[in-house]
Amino acid sequence: MLFFKKIDRYLIQYFFVSFLVVMVAIGFTIIVINMVGELRDFIDHSVPVVDILQYYVYFGGWVVKAFFPVFVLLSALFSISVLARKNEILAMKASGLSLYRIAWPLLIVALIMSVGHFYYSEYLFPPANKKRLEIKEFTIKKRSKHRYQQVTDVYRQIEPGYFYTIATFNVGRGEGKDLKVYRTKDNRLSQITTASRVVFIDHEWVAEDGIVRSFDDSAHESFTQFARLSLPDIKDKPVDLSKRIGKPEDMGLEELQGYIDLMKRTGGPYIREAIDLRLKYSYPLSSFIVILISIPFASNPRRGSIAVSFAGGALIALIYFVLFRILQSAGYNEKIPAWVAVWGVNGVFFLVGAVSMLKARK
Repeated sequence: MLFFKKIDRYLIQYFFVSFLVVMVAIGFTIIVINMVGELRDFIDHSVPVVDILQYYVYFGGWVVKAFFPVFVLLSALFSISVLARKNEILAMKASGLSLYRIAWPLLIVALIMSVGHFYYSEYLFPPANKKRLEIKEFTIKKRSKHRYQQVTDVYRQIEPGYFYTIATFNVGRGEGKDLKVYRTKDNRLSQITTASRVVFIDHEWVAEDGIVRSFDDSAHESFTQFARLSLPDIKDKPVDLSKRIGKPEDMGLEELQGYIDLMKRTGGPYIREAIDLRLKYSYPLSSFIVILISIPFASNPRRGSIAVSFAGGALIALIYFVLFRILQSAGYNEKIPAWVAVWGVNGVFFLVGAVSMLKARK
Protein backbone atom coordinates (compact mmCIF):
# COMPACT_ATOMS: atom_id res chain seq x y z
CA MET A 1 0.00 0.00 0.00
CA LEU A 2 3.01 2.30 -0.40
CA PHE A 3 1.56 4.00 -3.48
CA PHE A 4 -1.64 4.89 -1.59
CA LYS A 5 -1.79 8.29 0.07
CA LYS A 6 -3.03 8.86 3.59
CA ILE A 7 -6.57 9.64 2.45
CA ASP A 8 -6.58 6.43 0.38
CA ARG A 9 -5.48 4.33 3.35
CA TYR A 10 -8.19 5.96 5.44
CA LEU A 11 -10.90 5.01 2.92
CA ILE A 12 -9.54 1.48 2.52
CA GLN A 13 -9.32 0.97 6.27
CA TYR A 14 -12.89 2.16 6.70
CA PHE A 15 -14.02 -0.17 3.92
CA PHE A 16 -12.27 -3.23 5.38
CA VAL A 17 -13.71 -2.60 8.85
CA SER A 18 -17.17 -2.46 7.28
CA PHE A 19 -16.37 -5.57 5.23
CA LEU A 20 -15.41 -7.52 8.34
CA VAL A 21 -18.57 -6.44 10.21
CA VAL A 22 -20.84 -7.23 7.25
CA MET A 23 -19.21 -10.60 6.54
CA VAL A 24 -19.38 -11.75 10.16
CA ALA A 25 -22.94 -10.48 10.73
CA ILE A 26 -24.50 -11.79 7.52
CA GLY A 27 -22.36 -14.92 7.42
CA PHE A 28 -23.32 -15.81 10.98
CA THR A 29 -27.00 -15.22 10.13
CA ILE A 30 -26.78 -17.56 7.13
CA ILE A 31 -25.06 -20.21 9.26
CA VAL A 32 -27.74 -19.97 11.97
CA ILE A 33 -30.53 -20.26 9.40
CA ASN A 34 -28.87 -23.33 7.90
CA MET A 35 -28.31 -24.81 11.35
CA VAL A 36 -32.02 -24.49 12.16
CA GLY A 37 -32.86 -26.25 8.89
CA GLU A 38 -30.43 -29.10 9.62
CA LEU A 39 -31.33 -29.41 13.31
CA ARG A 40 -33.67 -32.33 12.77
CA ASP A 41 -30.96 -34.36 11.03
CA PHE A 42 -28.51 -33.55 13.82
CA ILE A 43 -30.93 -34.87 16.43
CA ASP A 44 -32.32 -37.85 14.48
CA HIS A 45 -28.85 -39.11 13.55
CA SER A 46 -27.17 -38.23 16.86
CA VAL A 47 -24.42 -36.25 15.15
CA PRO A 48 -21.55 -35.45 17.56
CA VAL A 49 -21.05 -31.77 18.40
CA VAL A 50 -17.47 -31.92 17.13
CA ASP A 51 -18.68 -33.02 13.68
CA ILE A 52 -21.31 -30.29 13.65
CA LEU A 53 -18.71 -27.64 14.45
CA GLN A 54 -16.36 -29.03 11.82
CA TYR A 55 -19.14 -28.99 9.25
CA TYR A 56 -19.93 -25.33 9.91
CA VAL A 57 -16.29 -24.33 9.71
CA TYR A 58 -16.31 -25.67 6.14
CA PHE A 59 -19.79 -24.27 5.57
CA GLY A 60 -18.46 -20.84 6.49
CA GLY A 61 -15.99 -21.22 3.62
CA TRP A 62 -18.91 -21.88 1.27
CA VAL A 63 -20.70 -18.76 2.53
CA VAL A 64 -17.63 -16.64 1.77
CA LYS A 65 -17.36 -18.07 -1.75
CA ALA A 66 -21.06 -17.74 -2.59
CA PHE A 67 -21.80 -14.33 -1.03
CA PHE A 68 -18.48 -12.53 -1.42
CA PRO A 69 -19.79 -9.96 -3.96
CA VAL A 70 -22.75 -9.23 -1.67
CA PHE A 71 -20.36 -8.60 1.23
CA VAL A 72 -18.33 -6.23 -0.95
CA LEU A 73 -21.46 -4.40 -2.13
CA LEU A 74 -22.91 -3.90 1.35
CA SER A 75 -19.52 -2.95 2.79
CA ALA A 76 -19.01 -0.27 0.17
CA LEU A 77 -22.53 1.08 0.68
CA PHE A 78 -22.13 1.03 4.46
CA SER A 79 -18.70 2.67 4.59
CA ILE A 80 -19.40 5.34 1.97
CA SER A 81 -22.84 6.17 3.39
CA VAL A 82 -21.42 6.64 6.89
CA LEU A 83 -18.72 8.93 5.53
CA ALA A 84 -21.36 10.84 3.55
CA ARG A 85 -23.60 11.25 6.62
CA LYS A 86 -20.63 12.61 8.57
CA ASN A 87 -19.96 15.04 5.68
CA GLU A 88 -16.49 13.58 5.21
CA ILE A 89 -17.17 12.92 1.52
CA LEU A 90 -18.25 16.56 1.19
CA ALA A 91 -15.07 17.69 2.93
CA MET A 92 -12.96 15.61 0.57
CA LYS A 93 -14.70 17.17 -2.42
CA ALA A 94 -14.26 20.66 -0.92
CA SER A 95 -10.52 20.01 -0.63
CA GLY A 96 -10.34 19.36 -4.36
CA LEU A 97 -10.87 15.60 -4.58
CA SER A 98 -13.35 14.46 -7.20
CA LEU A 99 -15.62 11.47 -6.76
CA TYR A 100 -13.41 9.63 -9.23
CA ARG A 101 -10.37 10.25 -7.05
CA ILE A 102 -12.27 9.14 -3.93
CA ALA A 103 -13.48 5.98 -5.69
CA TRP A 104 -10.06 5.09 -7.14
CA PRO A 105 -8.56 3.29 -4.09
CA LEU A 106 -11.78 1.36 -3.48
CA LEU A 107 -11.94 0.25 -7.10
CA ILE A 108 -8.30 -0.91 -6.98
CA VAL A 109 -8.96 -2.86 -3.78
CA ALA A 110 -12.15 -4.34 -5.25
CA LEU A 111 -10.21 -5.52 -8.31
CA ILE A 112 -7.57 -7.13 -6.09
CA MET A 113 -10.33 -8.75 -4.02
CA SER A 114 -11.91 -10.10 -7.20
CA VAL A 115 -8.63 -11.81 -8.10
CA GLY A 116 -8.37 -13.14 -4.54
CA HIS A 117 -11.96 -14.39 -4.70
CA PHE A 118 -11.18 -16.25 -7.92
CA TYR A 119 -8.07 -17.89 -6.45
CA TYR A 120 -9.88 -18.83 -3.26
CA SER A 121 -12.89 -20.25 -5.12
CA GLU A 122 -10.88 -22.37 -7.55
CA TYR A 123 -7.87 -23.53 -5.54
CA LEU A 124 -8.48 -23.21 -1.79
CA PHE A 125 -12.21 -23.79 -1.51
CA PRO A 126 -12.77 -27.09 -3.44
CA PRO A 127 -10.74 -29.42 -1.13
CA ALA A 128 -12.37 -27.96 1.99
CA ASN A 129 -15.80 -28.05 0.40
CA LYS A 130 -15.31 -31.72 -0.49
CA LYS A 131 -14.87 -32.44 3.21
CA ARG A 132 -18.02 -30.44 3.96
CA LEU A 133 -20.02 -32.50 1.47
CA GLU A 134 -18.60 -35.75 2.83
CA ILE A 135 -19.55 -34.78 6.39
CA LYS A 136 -23.06 -33.88 5.25
CA GLU A 137 -23.57 -37.08 3.26
CA PHE A 138 -21.88 -39.66 5.49
CA THR A 139 -22.02 -38.17 9.00
CA ILE A 140 -25.11 -35.97 9.11
CA LYS A 141 -27.42 -37.77 6.70
CA LYS A 142 -25.86 -41.18 7.44
CA ARG A 143 -25.80 -42.21 3.81
CA SER A 144 -23.60 -45.12 2.86
CA LYS A 145 -20.34 -44.52 1.01
CA HIS A 146 -21.21 -47.67 -0.91
CA ARG A 147 -23.73 -45.76 -3.05
CA TYR A 148 -20.89 -43.65 -4.47
CA GLN A 149 -18.48 -46.58 -4.85
CA GLN A 150 -20.94 -48.97 -6.50
CA VAL A 151 -22.27 -47.72 -9.84
CA THR A 152 -24.60 -49.47 -12.26
CA ASP A 153 -25.39 -49.23 -15.97
CA VAL A 154 -22.15 -47.51 -16.94
CA TYR A 155 -22.10 -46.21 -20.52
CA ARG A 156 -19.05 -44.53 -22.04
CA GLN A 157 -18.04 -43.66 -25.58
CA ILE A 158 -14.41 -44.27 -26.51
CA GLU A 159 -14.81 -42.54 -29.87
CA PRO A 160 -17.66 -42.19 -32.37
CA GLY A 161 -18.93 -45.66 -33.18
CA TYR A 162 -16.86 -47.23 -30.40
CA PHE A 163 -18.28 -47.51 -26.88
CA TYR A 164 -18.64 -49.83 -23.89
CA THR A 165 -21.06 -50.66 -21.09
CA ILE A 166 -20.55 -52.19 -17.64
CA ALA A 167 -23.52 -53.56 -15.69
CA THR A 168 -22.03 -52.95 -12.23
CA PHE A 169 -18.72 -51.42 -11.19
CA ASN A 170 -17.02 -51.05 -7.80
CA VAL A 171 -14.87 -47.92 -7.90
CA GLY A 172 -12.92 -48.73 -4.75
CA ARG A 173 -11.85 -52.17 -5.96
CA GLY A 174 -11.55 -51.12 -9.59
CA GLU A 175 -13.55 -54.06 -10.91
CA GLY A 176 -16.84 -54.57 -12.67
CA LYS A 177 -19.13 -57.22 -14.08
CA ASP A 178 -20.76 -57.84 -17.45
CA LEU A 179 -18.60 -55.77 -19.81
CA LYS A 180 -19.66 -55.15 -23.41
CA VAL A 181 -17.49 -53.28 -25.92
CA TYR A 182 -19.14 -52.33 -29.22
CA ARG A 183 -17.58 -51.28 -32.53
CA THR A 184 -19.75 -50.07 -35.38
CA LYS A 185 -19.05 -49.29 -39.02
CA ASP A 186 -21.48 -47.50 -41.31
CA ASN A 187 -24.12 -47.74 -38.57
CA ARG A 188 -23.71 -51.51 -38.43
CA LEU A 189 -22.23 -53.57 -35.63
CA SER A 190 -18.80 -54.82 -36.73
CA GLN A 191 -17.49 -56.22 -33.46
CA ILE A 192 -18.67 -56.87 -29.93
CA THR A 193 -16.53 -57.96 -27.00
CA THR A 194 -18.25 -59.42 -23.95
CA ALA A 195 -16.61 -60.38 -20.65
CA SER A 196 -17.95 -61.56 -17.34
CA ARG A 197 -15.45 -59.39 -15.44
CA VAL A 198 -13.31 -56.31 -16.04
CA VAL A 199 -10.58 -54.96 -13.74
CA PHE A 200 -8.28 -51.93 -13.66
CA ILE A 201 -4.75 -53.21 -13.00
CA ASP A 202 -1.47 -51.32 -13.33
CA HIS A 203 -3.15 -48.34 -15.03
CA GLU A 204 -4.78 -50.57 -17.64
CA TRP A 205 -8.18 -52.17 -18.15
CA VAL A 206 -8.25 -55.95 -18.50
CA ALA A 207 -11.28 -58.03 -19.52
CA GLU A 208 -11.52 -61.57 -18.18
CA ASP A 209 -13.37 -64.66 -19.33
CA GLY A 210 -14.99 -63.38 -22.51
CA ILE A 211 -15.60 -63.63 -26.23
CA VAL A 212 -14.80 -61.34 -29.17
CA ARG A 213 -17.36 -61.58 -31.98
CA SER A 214 -16.65 -60.01 -35.37
CA PHE A 215 -19.09 -59.46 -38.27
CA ASP A 216 -18.20 -58.86 -41.90
CA ASP A 217 -20.32 -57.10 -44.53
CA SER A 218 -22.21 -60.33 -45.29
CA ALA A 219 -23.16 -60.65 -41.61
CA HIS A 220 -20.89 -63.67 -41.30
CA GLU A 221 -19.76 -64.09 -37.68
CA SER A 222 -16.44 -65.22 -36.26
CA PHE A 223 -15.53 -65.37 -32.61
CA THR A 224 -12.57 -65.84 -30.32
CA GLN A 225 -12.62 -66.76 -26.66
CA PHE A 226 -10.12 -65.33 -24.20
CA ALA A 227 -9.19 -65.67 -20.55
CA ARG A 228 -7.64 -62.18 -20.33
CA LEU A 229 -7.72 -59.37 -22.84
CA SER A 230 -6.05 -55.95 -22.51
CA LEU A 231 -8.23 -52.93 -23.40
CA PRO A 232 -5.77 -50.06 -24.06
CA ASP A 233 -8.35 -47.97 -25.93
CA ILE A 234 -10.34 -47.31 -22.75
CA LYS A 235 -8.74 -44.19 -21.25
CA ASP A 236 -11.16 -43.68 -18.35
CA LYS A 237 -9.99 -44.25 -14.80
CA PRO A 238 -12.17 -45.86 -12.12
CA VAL A 239 -12.78 -42.49 -10.46
CA ASP A 240 -14.20 -41.21 -13.77
CA LEU A 241 -17.00 -43.76 -13.46
CA SER A 242 -17.93 -42.87 -9.87
CA LYS A 243 -20.86 -40.76 -8.79
CA ARG A 244 -19.76 -37.27 -7.83
CA ILE A 245 -20.73 -35.56 -4.60
CA GLY A 246 -21.87 -32.00 -5.14
CA LYS A 247 -22.51 -29.81 -8.16
CA PRO A 248 -20.25 -28.47 -10.92
CA GLU A 249 -19.87 -25.16 -9.08
CA ASP A 250 -18.39 -27.12 -6.16
CA MET A 251 -15.53 -28.32 -8.38
CA GLY A 252 -12.31 -26.44 -8.86
CA LEU A 253 -11.31 -25.01 -12.20
CA GLU A 254 -9.03 -27.89 -13.17
CA GLU A 255 -11.43 -30.58 -11.94
CA LEU A 256 -14.34 -29.11 -13.89
CA GLN A 257 -12.20 -28.76 -17.02
CA GLY A 258 -11.17 -32.40 -16.63
CA TYR A 259 -14.81 -33.43 -16.34
CA ILE A 260 -15.69 -31.49 -19.50
CA ASP A 261 -12.80 -33.11 -21.37
CA LEU A 262 -14.07 -36.50 -20.20
CA MET A 263 -17.58 -35.77 -21.48
CA LYS A 264 -16.20 -34.57 -24.81
CA ARG A 265 -14.19 -37.75 -25.18
CA THR A 266 -17.00 -40.07 -24.16
CA GLY A 267 -19.85 -38.27 -25.92
CA GLY A 268 -21.64 -37.20 -22.74
CA PRO A 269 -23.50 -33.88 -22.24
CA TYR A 270 -21.40 -30.98 -21.00
CA ILE A 271 -23.24 -27.77 -21.98
CA ARG A 272 -24.10 -26.89 -18.38
CA GLU A 273 -20.59 -27.61 -17.18
CA ALA A 274 -19.09 -25.53 -20.00
CA ILE A 275 -21.20 -22.53 -18.93
CA ASP A 276 -20.32 -23.09 -15.26
CA LEU A 277 -16.65 -23.14 -16.24
CA ARG A 278 -16.93 -19.70 -17.85
CA LEU A 279 -18.93 -18.38 -14.90
CA LYS A 280 -15.95 -19.15 -12.70
CA TYR A 281 -14.20 -16.26 -14.46
CA SER A 282 -17.11 -13.83 -14.64
CA TYR A 283 -18.64 -14.20 -11.17
CA PRO A 284 -15.62 -12.96 -9.13
CA LEU A 285 -15.56 -9.78 -11.24
CA SER A 286 -18.97 -8.85 -9.86
CA SER A 287 -17.21 -7.62 -6.69
CA PHE A 288 -15.51 -4.92 -8.77
CA ILE A 289 -18.62 -4.09 -10.77
CA VAL A 290 -21.00 -3.61 -7.82
CA ILE A 291 -18.67 -0.99 -6.32
CA LEU A 292 -19.16 1.12 -9.43
CA ILE A 293 -22.86 1.22 -8.55
CA SER A 294 -22.52 1.57 -4.79
CA ILE A 295 -20.14 4.57 -4.65
CA PRO A 296 -22.28 7.16 -6.49
CA PHE A 297 -25.40 5.86 -4.74
CA ALA A 298 -24.02 6.06 -1.19
CA SER A 299 -21.91 9.22 -1.61
CA ASN A 300 -24.99 11.45 -1.75
CA PRO A 301 -25.59 12.61 1.85
CA ARG A 302 -29.32 13.07 1.21
CA ARG A 303 -29.72 9.34 0.67
CA GLY A 304 -26.71 8.18 2.63
CA SER A 305 -28.48 6.73 5.68
CA ILE A 306 -27.49 3.22 6.71
CA ALA A 307 -31.05 1.93 6.31
CA VAL A 308 -31.36 3.32 2.80
CA SER A 309 -27.93 1.96 1.86
CA PHE A 310 -28.71 -1.54 3.07
CA ALA A 311 -32.12 -1.48 1.42
CA GLY A 312 -30.53 -0.33 -1.83
CA GLY A 313 -27.80 -2.94 -1.48
CA ALA A 314 -30.33 -5.69 -0.87
CA LEU A 315 -32.30 -4.62 -3.95
CA ILE A 316 -29.19 -4.49 -6.14
CA ALA A 317 -28.08 -7.90 -4.91
CA LEU A 318 -31.55 -9.36 -5.48
CA ILE A 319 -31.74 -8.02 -9.03
CA TYR A 320 -28.22 -9.25 -9.78
CA PHE A 321 -28.79 -12.80 -8.55
CA VAL A 322 -32.24 -13.12 -10.15
CA LEU A 323 -30.88 -12.00 -13.53
CA PHE A 324 -27.80 -14.19 -13.01
CA ARG A 325 -29.93 -17.31 -12.48
CA ILE A 326 -32.30 -16.45 -15.35
CA LEU A 327 -29.48 -16.08 -17.86
CA GLN A 328 -27.70 -19.14 -16.46
CA SER A 329 -30.83 -21.25 -16.88
CA ALA A 330 -31.42 -19.88 -20.39
CA GLY A 331 -27.82 -20.74 -21.26
CA TYR A 332 -28.24 -24.28 -19.92
CA ASN A 333 -31.23 -24.75 -22.21
CA GLU A 334 -29.45 -23.11 -25.17
CA LYS A 335 -32.05 -20.34 -25.40
CA ILE A 336 -29.33 -17.69 -25.55
CA PRO A 337 -25.65 -17.75 -26.61
CA ALA A 338 -23.24 -18.97 -23.94
CA TRP A 339 -21.37 -15.65 -23.79
CA VAL A 340 -24.63 -13.82 -22.99
CA ALA A 341 -25.41 -16.29 -20.20
CA VAL A 342 -21.93 -15.82 -18.76
CA TRP A 343 -21.24 -12.10 -19.21
CA GLY A 344 -24.70 -10.61 -19.72
CA VAL A 345 -25.42 -9.60 -16.12
CA ASN A 346 -21.92 -8.25 -15.53
CA GLY A 347 -22.15 -6.27 -18.76
CA VAL A 348 -25.46 -4.67 -17.78
CA PHE A 349 -24.32 -3.84 -14.26
CA PHE A 350 -21.02 -2.46 -15.52
CA LEU A 351 -22.87 -0.09 -17.86
CA VAL A 352 -25.22 0.97 -15.07
CA GLY A 353 -22.29 1.55 -12.74
CA ALA A 354 -20.28 3.47 -15.33
CA VAL A 355 -23.25 5.72 -16.21
CA SER A 356 -23.96 6.27 -12.48
CA MET A 357 -20.35 7.35 -11.91
CA LEU A 358 -20.46 9.72 -14.90
CA LYS A 359 -23.73 11.31 -13.81
CA ALA A 360 -22.88 11.53 -10.11
CA ARG A 361 -22.06 14.90 -8.55
CA LYS A 362 -18.29 15.21 -8.67
